[in-house]
Amino acid sequence: MRKKLIAGLCIILVFVFSFIYVTASGISQLSNEKVLFLFLDETKGDPGTIEIANLAIFKDAKLQQDLIKINPLLSTQQLKKEGIFLSDCLIKAKSLEEGLHHAQTIAEQQTKIPVDRIVLINASVLKTIVDSVHPIPVDKKFTVTVLGESFNLHAKAPVTGSAAERCVRGEEYPGIEDEALLEIPEDYLWEVKSEIIGDVTQKLLDLSQYNTEERNNLAYTLVEQYRNDYMYVYKRNAVLTLVYYLPEPISKQIVSFAVRRIV
Repeated sequence: MRKKLIAGLCIILVFVFSFIYVTASGISQLSNEKVLFLFLDETKGDPGTIEIANLAIFKDAKLQQDLIKINPLLSTQQLKKEGIFLSDCLIKAKSLEEGLHHAQTIAEQQTKIPVDRIVLINASVLKTIVDSVHPIPVDKKFTVTVLGESFNLHAKAPVTGSAAERCVRGEEYPGIEDEALLEIPEDYLWEVKSEIIGDVTQKLLDLSQYNTEERNNLAYTLVEQYRNDYMYVYKRNAVLTLVYYLPEPISKQIVSFAVRRIV
C-alpha cells in the first residue's frame, strides 16, 4: 500500500513538473514577439491618458534594437477625423479593447511594424515593478524639440520606482536639470518622458542584470500585477490565460522558471 502511495505521489509530481516545464516553455516562446508597451497616467481622465508608448522587438528574449518610441500626437487619417490620438485613445473609446486597438493601429501606422501583443502599464504599477528589483541607472543623451526650441539633454540618475511613477505623470524628470525646459507645461514634454521611461523599460527587460533573488522578485511581482488586472495584456494566448487562472503559487513558479530558462 505504501509503495502504491509513493508511486502515485511520484506520478503526480512528474505531471506537475512536466506541466510547469511545458507552460514555461510556452512563455519563453513569447520572447520572439513585437510587443507594444503603453504607459498610462491613470490620474488623467478615466481610465487615463497614454503619452508614453514604446515598441519592443524581441528575438530569443533579447531586444534586437532600442525601443521604438511612438509619437502620441500623430494618428491615422481615419482616427484623426474622429479626433483620436494615442494620448486619448482610451478615453474616447467605447471599451478598453477598442482603445487598445486604436493604439495598435496608430503604432503600426507610424512604425510599419505589425504588433503581436500589447502590455498596458499604469504609473503605479511601473513603480511596483521597478521597486521589485533595484533602482534603474539611466545615462542617456538625447535631443528634443519643444515649442520650436531644441534642447540637448543628458538624463543621468538612478531611477527609483517612485521617480518612474512621477515621470509618467509629468511630475519629475530624473536626471534632467534644464530649468528652461522644466518650466514648460508637461503636456509638451511627452518625448522627454518617453526617452527616460524607454531607457528604464529597456534595462528592466534585460534579465541578465539581476541576481537570482531579484529575478524571482520580478517574476512574482509581474504575476501579481497581471493576475490582479493592474497590468493588462491585450491578446492573451493559451499560456497567458493559464497563468492568469491557475492558482497563484503555481503561476509564480511557472513564470519564475520561464525567466530562468530565458536567462
